[in-house]
Amino acid sequence: MKKIILSLSFSLLAIALMAQHETLFGNARVVGGFGAPIIEFGIGNDLNTSIGGGGGIVINNFFLGGYGMGGLDFDRLVDDELTEIEVGHGGFWLGSTFKPHKILHLYGSARIGWGAVSIPVDDPDFEFNDLDKIFVLTPELGVELNVTKWFRVAASGGYRWVTGTNEAFGYNDEDFSGAIATLSFRFGWFGWHRH
Repeated sequence: MKKIILSLSFSLLAIALMAQHETLFGNARVVGGFGAPIIEFGIGNDLNTSIGGGGGIVINNFFLGGYGMGGLDFDRLVDDELTEIEVGHGGFWLGSTFKPHKILHLYGSARIGWGAVSIPVDDPDFEFNDLDKIFVLTPELGVELNVTKWFRVAASGGYRWVTGTNEAFGYNDEDFSGAIATLSFRFGWFGWHRH
């Protein structure tokens, strides 16, 4: 009887050791990372150009990282009359590519962040607590071009959705929300296995 119980115990232990559990990230592996300048233009609206950058890690066809963006009036910058940054925000940047081994492939991402509007640049006495804080969500969809093994250019269209502005300052959420076109230039390592 002891031999049967012992044999059965070892058999169950061997089966348990060989069994693999399916998990959400069980087959996920980090295949690279990147850094990227980002340029965002308003489409058919009064949104000023925003510039910034971000970076992340590449997990199979998915990426996860962070970003920072600032929008300003370049005419005032050239005229040396820049008194404020229109909007600034930063946070999480996540996205995915479909068939990234193809020279041209689908690209989608979302930037989810927090920031402020009308940020003074010439007032040494301003404090962060005095800023009009906002939440920003920017989903986008487009195409990405593999220029080299370490450089990719993505062109996409999307929508910048801003909420949380204080209308007492003379503007509202819609003044900073709208359709956008984005160019991002991703430099890094993206993994080279086919999916």
